[in-house]
Amino acid sequence: MASTSGTCCGVCETQHVVIEAAFWCPECDEGLCALCEKHHQASKGTRNHKVTSVNDYKQIPPSIASINQYCSDHEKKYHHYCAEHEKLCCPLCITTNHKKCDLLALDEIVKTSKTSAFFYIMEQSLIDMKSNMEKIMEDRKQNLEIIQHQRHQFKADIKTIRSKFNKHLDKLEQDIQQDIRAAEHKVKSQIKRLLSKLSDHGKTIDRIQNDISSTKSFGTDLQTFFGGKIFEAEIQKEEKFMQSLKEDGGIQQINLIWRIDDKISGILSMKTMGEISVKFDPPTINMTTEREKQAQQMVPEISKTINDISLTLSKRFKI
Repeated sequence: MASTSGTCCGVCETQHVVIEAAFWCPECDEGLCALCEKHHQASKGTRNHKVTSVNDYKQIPPSIASINQYCSDHEKKYHHYCAEHEKLCCPLCITTNHKKCDLLALDEIVKTSKTSAFFYIMEQSLIDMKSNMEKIMEDRKQNLEIIQHQRHQFKADIKTIRSKFNKHLDKLEQDIQQDIRAAEHKVKSQIKRLLSKLSDHGKTIDRIQNDISSTKSFGTDLQTFFGGKIFEAEIQKEEKFMQSLKEDGGIQQINLIWRIDDKISGILSMKTMGEISVKFDPPTINMTTEREKQAQQMVPEISKTINDISLTLSKRFKI
């Protein structure tokens, strides 16, 4: 019969009979069926063995279940423990490798193994570690939320700055457009005034030309002689006017110049609106383990000054 649990009765197996084991003897390191377990409990050599059910045995971690009662080198049962080397010892181990070691009786030291403070400290350490991990996980989740909030805040700040930039640039654009119109109006007025003067002087020149032509055609010789002096004076006056145009800059070429402010050019040359960096601050959670608690309790309080020392009366002497 095949075993459904995967563990067979060791006693029956030696008799070439395959029967599923219902019990497990750690000291014998083998399974037992119900019948063999009765004989096992009745036998003088094994009646003190602590037998457990196979189901309970399977709950033991494999690394722990692999710990054998017998020495793998000498096939003798362990009887002692070497604290110096932290090893189990059978009688042959003692004579070969542990002659000078301080050995402890294995039966004595394992009696309180399940109730010792060592396991309590380990279990409490695991509880503390799990609690600390939960604190860390919660703290990291909160940190993620803070970072997400910071990202949203930075995004809003950037939009606000961008909006302020746009409004400020719109204002600067309106101002420069107004300055352009004012400069254009000024030079246009100046040119128009000159054009008006030129038009008036042009009419004067036309009149002089007509007067000369009429005088030459219809005036007497005397009129023509003295008229020429009058025309010469008028012509000289117009020549002075034309000469004044060069001297007072009236005929200079006028242009409007547009120059971008250096600060605006600096903005256009900017490669970034700012800089993002990561800052690491001290942790906001405190982690304490059971080992640290034990260490703190074991540290004696030492008086640091003479004022901290309390005197106790030990003996009196009569003189």
